Amino acid sequence: MRDAEFVKIAKALADATRHRMLLELRAAGELTCSQICERFPQSQPTISHHIKALADAGLVKCRKEGQFHVISVDEELLASFAADLTPVRDEARRR
Repeated sequence: MRDAEFVKIAKALADATRHRMLLELRAAGELTCSQICERFPQSQPTISHHIKALADAGLVKCRKEGQFHVISVDEELLASFAADLTPVRDEARRR
């Protein structure tokens, strides 16, 4: 993962609300914007701001289903981010 991409993801997750949103989305699999709003005390515009920050970092994917926006976590990107945090053992580097 490129440094700039890593930093953008880290900054997005540094906010406690966005971190909790990501956890809620992962647990549910996917949620609509309305469902996310029901789970958090912030206003709808604030929730949308947080969702946009997560989307801009690439952490969530949004798709339109009728009149709803359905949001899910990009598990592949999140795994790549987590892998960058995991130290590489010397043995693994030699292989």
